[in-house]
Amino acid sequence: MKHLWIFTPHTIRHRLLSLSVITIAMIIVLVSVYSYQLVTMENKLVTMEQVDDLFNGILELRRYEKNIMLQLQGNNIQDARSSLANVKASLKQLTPSMDAAEELQLAEQLQQNLSRYERLFADWGSRRTKPQNILHESSPHNEIRAVGQKLLDDAADLVRLKRSNISEGFKKTLFWLAFMPTALFIIGAGIFFTQTRSILHRLDILKQGTKNLAAGEFQIIESVDGSRDEVSGLIRNFNLMVEALEQKQEQLIQSKKMASIGTFSSGIAHEINNPLNNISLSTDFLMEEFTTMNKEEVTEILDDIMEQTERASAIVRNLLDFSRARSSESEPLYIDFILHKTTDLIANDLRIHKISLHKTIADQLPRVKGDLRKLQQVFLNLIINAEQAIGEYGRIMVEAEQADNDFIRVNIRDTGPGISPENMDRIFDPFFTTKEAGKGTGLGLAIVYGIVKKHGGYIEVKSKEGKGTTFAVYLPTIFHADQTPEKKQ
Repeated sequence: MKHLWIFTPHTIRHRLLSLSVITIAMIIVLVSVYSYQLVTMENKLVTMEQVDDLFNGILELRRYEKNIMLQLQGNNIQDARSSLANVKASLKQLTPSMDAAEELQLAEQLQQNLSRYERLFADWGSRRTKPQNILHESSPHNEIRAVGQKLLDDAADLVRLKRSNISEGFKKTLFWLAFMPTALFIIGAGIFFTQTRSILHRLDILKQGTKNLAAGEFQIIESVDGSRDEVSGLIRNFNLMVEALEQKQEQLIQSKKMASIGTFSSGIAHEINNPLNNISLSTDFLMEEFTTMNKEEVTEILDDIMEQTERASAIVRNLLDFSRARSSESEPLYIDFILHKTTDLIANDLRIHKISLHKTIADQLPRVKGDLRKLQQVFLNLIINAEQAIGEYGRIMVEAEQADNDFIRVNIRDTGPGISPENMDRIFDPFFTTKEAGKGTGLGLAIVYGIVKKHGGYIEVKSKEGKGTTFAVYLPTIFHADQTPEKKQ
């Protein structure tokens, strides 16, 4: 039973096999109908030939009858008897092939008149006397001629009727020859369209899902129908892959956070060390001079110690908040709050590298809807990239303002060396980096692009070699966050 997969219901193999069987069955039906119609038409044509032979035989019999009456030389009587026998044989052969009531009625009249003609002809021929007046109404000649004419008229009627029936048969045959292929084609096309539409529709959805995945959108493909074929299995596996990739991206973002912390750890250490030094100096001074100091002086020094402690605690809290792994939570956020928390993490590291940081944030900007940690990761990655591009002695500008299309635009400008034109189309590709081996993974901007797109935004990049680079991050305001914006890069 292992190899009977072609008979498994609902699979594409099963559908293709069914379509093949149906196609073969349609061909068999079509050939059978064509064969039947052709055989029927052939039989009708043969019958028509027999009717023509009967008509011609009666004409020949009448010709011999005329020759006898005109007393022409020859074996007319013998020929007439032979012709009469041929007509009887033709009528006997023709009768079984007739099925129409009118045809049978004419055949019966022909049989009766032929029997009567035969008796009259035999009686007339046995007298062996010459007719005195062949035109006399009561003479045997006239009676034979009347019956013979009746035979000829019935045969002519039979010919006309048979030709009419054959014409109708031709029309029916042509109808079936035209109708059957059309009907079978429509049925086959309907079955084929129904089967392929479901497959192609789900393949299109899967194709769109892969495009979304390539763009950093980890969207599960909802079940389209109840089919259990290979495409549905592919969709289920795709959804499992999306879930796994989403988990891996979260892990990647977290690892990138820790790498970012490593990048500006010296600045953090220096920033923490300053309040600790102040605390140490104030404590030493207090321990040495405590006995000679009044209450107000002691209180002032303790207040300064507390202030420095809070400063160090705030730095640590900010660092822990950024580095801590949390579930993705979307909430209304003020962009200035995000930018201030982000720049606080790296400000001191920038000062160490002699890079000035300038922030220009418009007042009363509308809120955006997103995940604070991930948006922090976006701006931190861009600032770190700018810092690494500058090296030392430069300037980074962080700007936020309302854009014209219900988006908030955040610009991260630097005075670095810029990006070469040949690399502009590749900067967001995973694992693409212009840094030396071991100094970059090429995942920073890919993560940035994926996070921004998942928030319904997009990124524009402008750069000029030797003049610096500007990354413009567009995020939808909270009232338009659920709308699908026009994506740009």
